[in-house]
Amino acid sequence: MSSHDAASVPVARDTQDGTLVAERTALVEMRGISKRFPGVQAVDNVDFDVHAGEVHALLGANGAGKSTLIKILAGVYQKDAGVVRLRGNECEIRSPRHAQSLGIATIYQEYNLVPDLSVAENISLGHLPHGSNPFTRVFVDRREMVRRTEQMLSSLQVEIPPTTMVRRLGVAKQQMVEIAKALALDSEVYIMDEPTAALSSQEIDELFRVVRSMKERHCGVIYISHRLEEVGQIADRVTVMRDGRAVSTLPVAEANTDRLVELMVGRTIHQASRRATCAAGDELLRVKGLTRRPVFTDIDLHICRREIVGLAGVMGSGRTEIARAIIGADRIDTGEVHVKGKRVTVRSPSDAVRHGLCYLPEDRKTLGLILCGSVRDNIALASLTRFCRLRIRGRGLLLDRTRVRKEVVDQVQALDIKTPGINQLVEFLSGGNQQKVVVARWLCSNAEIFVFDEPTRGIDVGAKAEIYGLIRRLAEQGAGVLLISSEIEELVDVCDRVYILRRGRIVAEIGSDELSKESILSVALTGRRDAGSGPGGLEDAQEPFAQGGTAP
Repeated sequence: MSSHDAASVPVARDTQDGTLVAERTALVEMRGISKRFPGVQAVDNVDFDVHAGEVHALLGANGAGKSTLIKILAGVYQKDAGVVRLRGNECEIRSPRHAQSLGIATIYQEYNLVPDLSVAENISLGHLPHGSNPFTRVFVDRREMVRRTEQMLSSLQVEIPPTTMVRRLGVAKQQMVEIAKALALDSEVYIMDEPTAALSSQEIDELFRVVRSMKERHCGVIYISHRLEEVGQIADRVTVMRDGRAVSTLPVAEANTDRLVELMVGRTIHQASRRATCAAGDELLRVKGLTRRPVFTDIDLHICRREIVGLAGVMGSGRTEIARAIIGADRIDTGEVHVKGKRVTVRSPSDAVRHGLCYLPEDRKTLGLILCGSVRDNIALASLTRFCRLRIRGRGLLLDRTRVRKEVVDQVQALDIKTPGINQLVEFLSGGNQQKVVVARWLCSNAEIFVFDEPTRGIDVGAKAEIYGLIRRLAEQGAGVLLISSEIEELVDVCDRVYILRRGRIVAEIGSDELSKESILSVALTGRRDAGSGPGGLEDAQEPFAQGGTAP
């Protein structure tokens, strides 16, 4: 229990008829909060609070101001205007460390881990255990650190050796370490920014169990998620933000999905309709016998013009690893890659670009973008040679900045990238617009084969609809698309065909006539088309390898 808990226990108040009613204490009150970045009013006069023993969901489209608001509370940003009160006392939160000392712990959407430290060291950062006597208190007690870490991970029912380097963990396990790191602070207010984005159904259930235990301890939880179905399961109240403002706060009982979507985006979003089948053109890509033991074996697939081909499978089945092998980012043991009927050698991503192949990674912030770079620089990055006035032995000299600007402006307009200008830093764009910047880069390079890895992870419903439309337009204009996704509805609505991976092998190809949520789940989870399936996504699979980095 935190040292602040005594102040957060619910008190009783008298009503007019003399009865006593439990009243939740406001742990956090934010009044009239505003924050502006260059060219962007990120938060505009927002009121928000969270009470003891409450989960208050904070929703909104990408760029609505949610992350900025909670970063003000977490001490990452300093507010321009407004008041923050903790347990009724006004305070200025000067830094993340200061926020932690005040009893505020944050689980960020972008992992805040040190990759070259162990799991135990990451979880214990800032509160390392030391020896108990004058001779040893200057040294870290590593046994105690490991013991605490084992205890914390056990409470989350997560099996990760505490001495494992974080960089060796997959995305899902890194997320669980991030959660354990916040829980280890034993705080009073927990901020959770998209905590379930990379978790399986089983891990989500375990996280929700932990959140409910926080409520029982009279902690307050601020919960941010794009998965609207989670709100009804875990939240007590919901606040919706749009364009930097809080547009509505309502009890979860009144927060049905259609109402929340309309509040988030300011209009009704229609469900994506099934992609109409169109005649495929010439073959663009064929992969034969691609093998990288023990990750995947004997992968055969092909993509034609005007086709969107899905690649499905539970987490750890080898989806991302196959994509990285195709574009030369990872080595292969054996196999062939053919582009437009001709066998090509792809030893690196630059080789892939020369052959018209491009990859849009799952982790766009780390692998797909230069966040400290401008929209212009990110879009032009893969095409600089093409914009040069002079070439010598294939190398470009004398960059034509006028051509670069014209091309970038054209791409921004064509993809409707919402940015104050092409010199805006990419880190200040919403997730959906960041994804469009990555697509614009490859359109600028004249790529014809697009590999999308989880293109809609972490973006809101409105941005998802725009990305679906963008992928469809690429296909209609003659490109070939390989779409990797854990969202089954996404595969069914967008794809013409779907390959199913299981334990590093393609076990089935489902055509448009048979394509359905049930057929994909059946094969992905059992390897058979006639097996029953559960209600969740592909990451609901309880396979022994589902949360590892690779298949056995």
